[in-house]
Amino acid sequence: MEKITETKDKKGKIKKKKTKYYPEDLDFSKIIIESVEFVSNDYPFWPSQTHKEIVLPGEDLDKDETAKTVISRFIERAWRKKIDPETTEKWFLHFKKIKRLEDSSIYALREVLATSLASTNFLYLSEPKENKTLVLSSHELAARLSYFLWSSMPDNELRALADKNRLSDSKVLAIQIKRMLRDPKSNRFAEEFSKQWLDLGGVDRVAVNPRYHQNFDNRLKPHMQSESLEFFKEIFRKDESITKIIDADFTMLNARLAKHYGLEGPKSQHFEKTSLKGTNRTGGILGHASIHLSGSDGAESHPIRRAVWVRERLLHDPPKPPPPDVPGIEESVVDFEKLSLREQLEFHRKKESCNDCHRTLDPWGIAMEEYSAVGLKREKTTIHKKPITADTILPGNYPVDGVEELKQFILSNRKDQFAHAFCSKVLTYALGRSLTLEDEILVNELKGKFIKDRFRLSGLLKNIVLSETFRSH
Repeated sequence: MEKITETKDKKGKIKKKKTKYYPEDLDFSKIIIESVEFVSNDYPFWPSQTHKEIVLPGEDLDKDETAKTVISRFIERAWRKKIDPETTEKWFLHFKKIKRLEDSSIYALREVLATSLASTNFLYLSEPKENKTLVLSSHELAARLSYFLWSSMPDNELRALADKNRLSDSKVLAIQIKRMLRDPKSNRFAEEFSKQWLDLGGVDRVAVNPRYHQNFDNRLKPHMQSESLEFFKEIFRKDESITKIIDADFTMLNARLAKHYGLEGPKSQHFEKTSLKGTNRTGGILGHASIHLSGSDGAESHPIRRAVWVRERLLHDPPKPPPPDVPGIEESVVDFEKLSLREQLEFHRKKESCNDCHRTLDPWGIAMEEYSAVGLKREKTTIHKKPITADTILPGNYPVDGVEELKQFILSNRKDQFAHAFCSKVLTYALGRSLTLEDEILVNELKGKFIKDRFRLSGLLKNIVLSETFRSH
């Protein structure tokens, strides 16, 4: 259909113009396009660098032996082990079948390699016991070492050493450990291990109650986690004493987190090492908002959760779980929620079935009461506005008042226990399994060397890799 539209030119003269239009058909289905995305290969040159790493310059895939070589080389790298001629032949036949159907060597190779990446040999780090031996094969050891320190498959140098069976030589292995720790990929170890050890995922498991924390922005949560991650990575990169996890005069901040804490800090969102001297923030992991938020219910602090975290993560001494048939004390006490924290915990300790655990557990959490659910210093509780009491008596009749004294207690009285805990956590991560009683012998050996080496993580990692346990099934 056509319609006439009128417009004025610069002189004010009216001009008429016929235009076509299509009236809306109410009975016709509507198609609403919200966005359009164009995807294309954007290579500055061809073949790309990735392609040349798979198919080397000069290799012709139309030649059967060359195609076999390319397929075998890729699968050995992806599966992190040598493959036998029968396996190579099986995948080559698959390649030829697709090539006949599609009339394209590149297409056939792409499908074969993609299929190999869907195999359990690629998806899982398997360590089958070949020839009923307990010792890892050279390729298995290369894979275990690489995933431990780099969270990725072995590189060309490790694979070449594995091919020559040279990783069984402790001197060669020690050189590789040193090389791998210097590589930026070792930051992956620091990140993945600290996430698991410190349970930083706990931040995402707690929903902050906006009624009591109106100014809190949930987008701050990843920054809280990053503070703890970057803090551990800084200690790891500088190879400083791991005791700085407990007490340090700095932290890692960006502009948003510094503003949350009320501190002068970086002006960008990049995390930077920031001194805490002269501020009201506590140095060390016990001053991080990530730990306080995960140790809360989203509105108020939760001293029991915080106590369990300290005992489990820093001291490797988790309390026993509560008996399943014991009803909550809250149900039998009138106006329980209006009581102060200390009064609530006293009721728990009065109950015989709760006393054994709570009398040794509660003090660890009470000492951290000066921090709110979102990790800010406070003088009163968040909900009932009652004065904070962070003074308590730790097991062994040691009085402490607040996080600062709690840190000093751990470093003065539980340093050996912290070293044992840390060695246990790293060994568990390295082996990818829970420790057994038999592993305690190794843990004690590692702890002794760790303390003698002034709590340096690089030495601990080296001693773990060189141990018979790490190099065996």
